[in-house]
Amino acid sequence: MEIKKLFFLSLAVLSLNIFGQTAASNLYYYPHDQQPYQGGDVQFYRDFHQILVENNIKPCENKDEIYYLRVLINEDASVKYVKDDTNKELAEKNKCAYDLGYQVIKHMDKWNPATIDGVKKQAVAGFIIKPNDLFGNDEENYAPKEEPALFENRSDGISRFRNEVVKKIDLNGFQWKEGFKLVMMFVIDTDGTISDIKFEQSSGVPEFDARIVKGIKSIKKKWKPATIGGIPVKYRFRLPLAFNASK
Repeated sequence: MEIKKLFFLSLAVLSLNIFGQTAASNLYYYPHDQQPYQGGDVQFYRDFHQILVENNIKPCENKDEIYYLRVLINEDASVKYVKDDTNKELAEKNKCAYDLGYQVIKHMDKWNPATIDGVKKQAVAGFIIKPNDLFGNDEENYAPKEEPALFENRSDGISRFRNEVVKKIDLNGFQWKEGFKLVMMFVIDTDGTISDIKFEQSSGVPEFDARIVKGIKSIKKKWKPATIGGIPVKYRFRLPLAFNASK
């Protein structure tokens, strides 16, 4: 079977929930070398704290609440609140932190639009919201960090996982004239297992795609789950796979 040439997307396509409505569109993750907020994360949290004080917003009763806030920054520097359905359970368990983020970002006005190939684009940025820290934030350079999921608990885990996937894929019966790339998306659950495997860019051949998914599912080694403030959360990975021309 011959597989047609594919085109590789260098930035992710997301399906997100924006203000309660699911929107499937070409949205970019925010580039790592650009700051979504003027002054960076430290200034974001300083302003967040100041808005809490100035608007007399009440703290959450549960001091352990935490949420990963996602915002869609538009080309004109306006912003929309985004709900990531990957962590729907986290939002439900931390509703106060979720609602708090929505209240505060309406008052924030220092957003930087993303620039992709020299053009301003809509892009999604993320910030950890831990209300108990933010209401009593006296730390000068406060900026909490997310710990990503790790395969075999190693910093080079994603590369090792990709190698495992390649070894597991059965390519017997397939041939193609030109090299191509696939892009997979999957979630690492809070117990370290893989779920929600999807194609961001498929081969266009269902049987070939099915073998890729089967290869990923056949890897039984668990991941160390991602954490926010020490709390395990679901974590979405993007995995490009390259295939050279058949010999």
